[in-house]
Amino acid sequence: MAVAGGATWLATRGDDEPVQQVPAPQWTPREHVTAADLDTKWVGVQTHTVSVAEEFEQWLGRPLDCVVVFGAQNDWAAITGPWFAIDAPPGQDWAAWVREAPDDRTLVISTAMVPENPPEDWRERGAAGEYDEHWRSFGSNLVDVGLGSSIIRIGWEMNGDWYETHYVGETEEKREQWKEYFRRMVMAMEVEGSDFEIDFNIAEGPQDSVEIDRLYPGDDYVDIIGIDVYDSYIAPIDPAARWQAKDEKVNSISAVAEFAAAHDKPMSFPEWAMVAEGETDGGGDSPEFINQIADVVRSRPVRYQAYFNTAEGGVGMTLADAPEGSAAYLARFGASGDAVPSDS
Repeated sequence: MAVAGGATWLATRGDDEPVQQVPAPQWTPREHVTAADLDTKWVGVQTHTVSVAEEFEQWLGRPLDCVVVFGAQNDWAAITGPWFAIDAPPGQDWAAWVREAPDDRTLVISTAMVPENPPEDWRERGAAGEYDEHWRSFGSNLVDVGLGSSIIRIGWEMNGDWYETHYVGETEEKREQWKEYFRRMVMAMEVEGSDFEIDFNIAEGPQDSVEIDRLYPGDDYVDIIGIDVYDSYIAPIDPAARWQAKDEKVNSISAVAEFAAAHDKPMSFPEWAMVAEGETDGGGDSPEFINQIADVVRSRPVRYQAYFNTAEGGVGMTLADAPEGSAAYLARFGASGDAVPSDS
């Protein structure tokens, strides 16, 4: 009781208080599940409302296996009591969507590691266990609404400095603290009734030129190795040349695929999409890009892939805006596609 009470106090004290170490929870790593056993090739999408997901299913000609959502990060209450599970807006009750078919639907939950405007030493505080209680609440709240088997994207795209709430950091010290905090989160959110899968999810390409092996928190804490890929920030116009240029990046698809294979983990593509032409050097309507991703999904152990089917976030287009790419997507990921679950 003394330890639990102390952890609660530390989790709620001010950011100007000195960092104090909280004992790590007792925890036994789960038995390893091979990449081959997790090669489900689930088809998913990122969208905001259930009705849009249902329309996507109708167009696709097969059910969606998963949907990617993003938790709010205004404060700890928003993180630990996710909007899509507790008091969801009309038409966005994703917990209810899962409960309607729990054996066939999975929610992929993208969560920040701290609320916005965090203290400079948030990684150190997380590594010391200061935030453990929040993640126990997070796990319990998800279990309570039937989301205890969700896939959790902890600090997605953490190698990109565009997210202050989960950026891995620009120094080796910060990166080591980040990794330890990641491990603490995994241990803390494993509450009674939970069966979460943890997706260690980086952004394709360089960020401080730090390769994936220097960012990885360890096999005991990761079930899936994910990579977000967009057809942008590539100068060549020719699709084959674009793909080759992408493969030469630090943390390219092939580099991450080889890393995942070395650790016997399945890959995921939690976010991927064609990008409109313009200032981000998007490839526009590109069936070649769709087929290149589909070829990887088909040939590698992949837990899931989810198309980012919204024009937000700099993507600038959806599948509906790309007739050729849309046709390629339907051919590869639709009802008769070759990059989908084998039982579909």
